[in-house]
Amino acid sequence: MTYLVGSPDTEECAIVDPLLDIEYVIAEAKKEGFDRITNVIDTHTHADHVSGARNLAKRFGLPGVHMHANADSKFQILPIQDGQTIRLGKTMLQFLHTPGHTYDHICILVDNSKVLTGDTILIGDVGRIDLGGDPRDKSDKLYDSLHGKLLKLADAIEVYPTHVGAAHHLASTSTSSTIAKERENNGALKLKTKDEFFKYMTKDWPPKPPDYQNIIRLNRGEVTISQIG
Repeated sequence: MTYLVGSPDTEECAIVDPLLDIEYVIAEAKKEGFDRITNVIDTHTHADHVSGARNLAKRFGLPGVHMHANADSKFQILPIQDGQTIRLGKTMLQFLHTPGHTYDHICILVDNSKVLTGDTILIGDVGRIDLGGDPRDKSDKLYDSLHGKLLKLADAIEVYPTHVGAAHHLASTSTSSTIAKERENNGALKLKTKDEFFKYMTKDWPPKPPDYQNIIRLNRGEVTISQIG
């Protein structure tokens, strides 16, 4: 799911996790009254779809894509650090480094009222850890990201994940939630120890996305579509 975060007072907007079809993204932004995209952000290196972030940044003459400094990208990024902020007019975006699903994952707190959680918190579940890297290390990092950062946010903050639908053994159709609702209803967040969490994170997951390794390579800029096509 792609998000637009805009500032009506300055008509600036940021696009978060853009689809490969950037023409659609641009058209949807124009429908919302934003002709000028000033920031392009990927919450992490995606493994299930090819990102349109680089193409979108190039289209608008931007110097790069905002990603966490840990992103293992071969192209120019604008490196984000934990706690860093950017402004779009009166709108404030604060970046939270939340490794676990990937090592470079960030969540985005918007005006301290909404949080774009990428694949860290999904509605009723959390993002998987089995698409590269050491599962135990990623599980521990995800547990820390959840309990040390996201669950410390105010209960009323609205949660908007990148994915809606199947996750782990669940199939939520909700597009948003709140920190309070996830604290109450999300089974992954109720596990009290890292060992319990690791057991939960290493069973009953659906199949891995088709060709995910090549998708990661594409999104890192290691290869082009023609090279793997």
